[in-house]
Amino acid sequence: MQKRTNIAEAIKRRFPEQVVLVTTSRPGGGTNVMAVGWVAIASSEPLMFVLGIDDEAYTYELIRKTKEFVIVFPNEKTAAEVLFAGTHHGHNCDKISEGAMRVKKACKIKAPLFTDAVANFECKLVDIYRPGDCPLIIGKVIAAHENLNAGLKRLYTVNSGHKLGGVRPFIAKGKNK
Repeated sequence: MQKRTNIAEAIKRRFPEQVVLVTTSRPGGGTNVMAVGWVAIASSEPLMFVLGIDDEAYTYELIRKTKEFVIVFPNEKTAAEVLFAGTHHGHNCDKISEGAMRVKKACKIKAPLFTDAVANFECKLVDIYRPGDCPLIIGKVIAAHENLNAGLKRLYTVNSGHKLGGVRPFIAKGKNK
């Protein structure tokens, strides 16, 4: 059953929603990381992602300068690191070092991979669109990495107020896991 409501009330029901980390390199050396909730697959062939990132975000500035970034699918045990990345500003600190985040070199770009991630996607900037108040960044995946632990679960935003947690799949009775 449905009832008519206003948009602001209905959008509160969007949870759980995915959260990713986006890593970038700084042109003069160093790196940055940001938590991003507005992310989706934009194309499957070739694989591309779309990110919604605020104009004032340091990550947005770095993507425009370097034309590359990594999309990280964080695991459910890294909520503290994701929350740190999402509540501190890269203009003011080195979030990766200060947040004690474990990273390693990527294969094709300068932005780092997260060692404990479920998966990492190295991306090259394709374009930036502005259909509304938030720029949409399109990135083409040029390399992908997955964790050796296939049982590792992704982290999601499960409720408002930056509440993070894992999401368990529904498995119908009699179906294989």
